[in-house]
Amino acid sequence: MSRYVYSIVRCLPDPRTGEFVNIGAVAGDPVSGRWAVRQLSNTERIRRFAGGAALEAATSCLLALGEEIDQNQAALIEDEAEPLGEDWLAKLHRDHRNVVQFSEPAPIIADDPQEALAFVFDHLIIDPVTPSKERHVTKYDLRRNLREAFRQALVQESLIRTKVEIFVGARVHTPIDFAIANGRAVQLTQAWSFQLAQVEDVPLKVKAWGYALEQLRKGEEARVVDSAGRTSTINPNVDLQVVIAPPQTAQQRDAFEEAQQVFRNLAAGVHDLTDVSAVTSKAAELAQTLR
Repeated sequence: MSRYVYSIVRCLPDPRTGEFVNIGAVAGDPVSGRWAVRQLSNTERIRRFAGGAALEAATSCLLALGEEIDQNQAALIEDEAEPLGEDWLAKLHRDHRNVVQFSEPAPIIADDPQEALAFVFDHLIIDPVTPSKERHVTKYDLRRNLREAFRQALVQESLIRTKVEIFVGARVHTPIDFAIANGRAVQLTQAWSFQLAQVEDVPLKVKAWGYALEQLRKGEEARVVDSAGRTSTINPNVDLQVVIAPPQTAQQRDAFEEAQQVFRNLAAGVHDLTDVSAVTSKAAELAQTLR
């Protein structure tokens, strides 16, 4: 277990009176930069107390906070940012003094941000609908583990291309998490988490991603462009791998089954994190052809 810090997010319809209602919380590890945000499920009670305008302001603040965390975590994977630290949370506490306020950061011992938030909600915030405390694997987790697995497989760092965009034909393009390439792409790898609360959007994203790969498989001229602007060609039979966080609920399983049809049509290998070495060992083998 590690030291985490948390802050409770409050909504104040009239800051002059000091009356507030808790609306959610943010918790994270200031060393690794792994953070999570959770909102109270019973927003109707908040609306009755604070009013629609104050609730909307508080909800918008939490959404913006979640986006900031996601952007930072994506940048961390590419070594392009520093982790959001305890000073970041302290600044939120100092700067928000109006309708939305953050309690003074406090320490907590936990294994991950979700566990820290579960403790906060169990003991400090009353939420009639409490989500499962089971650890959920995010896309960020998958990408971070993949990046480390490529390194452990001794794939040359310069061949591991991230923030990749594939362009197929004149109009179609889609992002890819990883490409093993050096003028020629020999493997493409994409991560998908099916453990999201709003998992119904995932099959739509998979289909949009799959359409571009389908055109590639059909022989359309294609190229990979990485974040540094380097271009690599792609063979229609390029090795295509998918690493997933497997579904845990019935809704998540339905979403995965829908996405699986796309994976099968593309002849993509599908693995979870217990089998990620199959992806990276194949990458190491194919990387030898680029040297």
